Amino acid sequence: MRWVLLALLVCIGALLEAGSLLNVIAIGQWHIRPSVLSILLAFFAVHCRTHEAIIISFWIGLAMDISGNQLGPLGPHTISYCLIGSLVNQLCEHVVPQRFFQQAALIFLTGVTAGIIAYWLGVLKTGEHQEYAYRILVLTALYSAVIGSIFWRFLQRINRFVVPKPPQTGSFQRGYLR
Repeated sequence: MRWVLLALLVCIGALLEAGSLLNVIAIGQWHIRPSVLSILLAFFAVHCRTHEAIIISFWIGLAMDISGNQLGPLGPHTISYCLIGSLVNQLCEHVVPQRFFQQAALIFLTGVTAGIIAYWLGVLKTGEHQEYAYRILVLTALYSAVIGSIFWRFLQRINRFVVPKPPQTGSFQRGYLR
């Protein structure tokens, strides 16, 4: 794993989440924007080894908390992204999304599940409910799924530089030996 290039991708994603560049493509009265970091979470959870996916999920969740996109305390996105990233990594041992619809479904489910867990962890910590939280979470995940599945091929090309191919010494297993 080339961690410097990955850290650069996560920093770019966090800057896009925190900045106003994504407001150009925001839609609706709630300013629904795609979540770049949840797209990165879904992609790297599928394409990395198990221990790397957990580390990457932690850093992406921390970047989401720090970016300040969602109002709330520090920590809920970190926990939820670690949980969902490791779960997606384990589930994708059996099914690797290859088609546009499969990638969009994975990004949507990852975004909704991680968003709901982070929302409820934030509610448990602060006690503050948002009126339209579920609508915003679902619409953001849907928008991210459409945009993310378009950029999936671009991320696959970048992934060649981030994750070097293992040496061909025998049969590899998924998980720590992948």
